Amino acid sequence: MGKLYKVDTTRELPFLAVKAWHEGDSKELKKWIDFGFFNHIFVSENGFVTTYYDAEEIEEYDKILDEKFTDDLFNELCDHFFDTLKSENFNSDDEIFVFLTKIGPASTLFYDISNYPEFATDNMIRRLIRVRKTTESFVYDVIKNIKNKEPKDYIYHKGELHFIPFEQFLKENGIEIIK
Repeated sequence: MGKLYKVDTTRELPFLAVKAWHEGDSKELKKWIDFGFFNHIFVSENGFVTTYYDAEEIEEYDKILDEKFTDDLFNELCDHFFDTLKSENFNSDDEIFVFLTKIGPASTLFYDISNYPEFATDNMIRRLIRVRKTTESFVYDVIKNIKNKEPKDYIYHKGELHFIPFEQFLKENGIEIIK
């Protein structure tokens, strides 16, 4: 059996946003909880990106959330998120990349609380609802300002671009997709 990966989400995203997602979920998240997702696979077909997560990383992440994800950490992350929203400029693709990377940990944890509320306390859920109501479309509006939309069809894994069929990529890397 090969390395196991789980399919997660599909979103329409330009490549720059995918690169920022990878940086935010790996290096930036590690700064917050001493863990990062370094092994994502992003598969883009005409700009629609499907994300696959390493099953071992998901298992480790779940354990870390159980241990480290507190109201205090969540509040610090929310404050960081709002401070970043206020302080960033969005005039160039480089500035957008920096912004998206910085908010990556908050975006990841907000998404996870929305989909797996058992990781959160009632206070976290109430605050997340307030955060979502006030910033729901903001990040997507920023992403719309990305000027360079290329490439459209690719695989992005561990910071490297691949332009081969997904089945070939899986075979060459000993990867199996599970539900």
